[in-house]
Amino acid sequence: MSEAHSNQMLFLLGFIGLLFLVVIVVIALSQSKKRKSKSELKSEGSVSPARLPEAPEPLPTSSSIPTAVVAGVAKSETVSVAVEAEPNLHQALRKTEENFFGRIRRAFSQADKKAVLEEVEEVLYTSDLGPTTVQKLLDTVESELSGSEMAKIDTVKSSLRRTMLEILEPVQSADHGKVKVAELLKKPESGPFVLMVVGVNGAGKTTSIGKITAQLASQNYRVLVAAGDTFRAAAGGQLKTWTDRASNASSGEGAVEIYWPENTKDPSAVAFDAVTKAKSQGFDFVILDTAGRLHTQAHLMDELKKVKRVMAKVIESAPHETWIVLDANSGQNALMQAKEFHQALGLNGVVLTKMDGTAKGGVALGVVDQIGIPVKLVGIGEKINHLKTFDYSEYVDSILGHE
Repeated sequence: MSEAHSNQMLFLLGFIGLLFLVVIVVIALSQSKKRKSKSELKSEGSVSPARLPEAPEPLPTSSSIPTAVVAGVAKSETVSVAVEAEPNLHQALRKTEENFFGRIRRAFSQADKKAVLEEVEEVLYTSDLGPTTVQKLLDTVESELSGSEMAKIDTVKSSLRRTMLEILEPVQSADHGKVKVAELLKKPESGPFVLMVVGVNGAGKTTSIGKITAQLASQNYRVLVAAGDTFRAAAGGQLKTWTDRASNASSGEGAVEIYWPENTKDPSAVAFDAVTKAKSQGFDFVILDTAGRLHTQAHLMDELKKVKRVMAKVIESAPHETWIVLDANSGQNALMQAKEFHQALGLNGVVLTKMDGTAKGGVALGVVDQIGIPVKLVGIGEKINHLKTFDYSEYVDSILGHE
């Protein structure tokens, strides 16, 4: 190798070595800056106790969940969960109270008595009470206001309360003071009690059945739930999900079983076989789910009549009661549904769902007044225990506002 060529090679190697050294220095400086930045941030975050702001009051009691499981994947996180107070009817009816008596209160802020009467009349007619019930309440308000130019809101409130109780008490008094579902269902001396649940699609039948079943199972009863909705493919699966939840919520001797035969499209056959099974195997209750249908569908209403007839072939008095599930948000439409179902089937009770999310809770008063059937249960939340027996005096106090 020539001397010139050798010098070129040495120069190239030297250049490569210098370049490598520069890269090493740049990396080292970068790492040094990062460490310095972290150190400064840590230093800035350390505040002496004397400079800390005043600590807020401690939060209500909470529990720490060490592991949260989301969609089957465990996450090692500590989640603080505040303890929730169980909702009651008064809390659930806050929207109704504001929509009903809140608007009447505001009407009394006007000086002109005629204007007050017109405003109160509008409130009553837009509160989904039904025209017959509205007229009763309107007569009360007019009589009180006509008695004095200086009519007081408290006087009208007292009169409204008296009128509402006069409407509710004759129908609801038999169930007054009952706080458990089992107390609403008078179990026969022998054989199971059969409850048939009806209503339109979307009212909350399946959810309500799950909650009713959970309460019965928690009181050590054996419950057979019959999947009588053979029209919707997903209906049986949804019912099973709720009965599984009800079974898991039960303790002691309570048990829940679902009767969901494959390839059976006739709801009458499901009802007949379910009652037969419950009778032979010593179940305490049978709860029959039915397909949702509009109250205007005459042929489907006839089908429900057939379901009732075939159950009576197994147990003469079955079904012992038939309850309709109504969505409280439906207002006047809920009243029409109840009237048509009652005419076709002879209803024994009403379950009002979604009372916690509506301003139309006045429908309970209209149902009792115009149809004469009691409200048995009200749904006041999404959890499995958020289905409560209906206390008519608490209901009146809630929509008129507590003192």
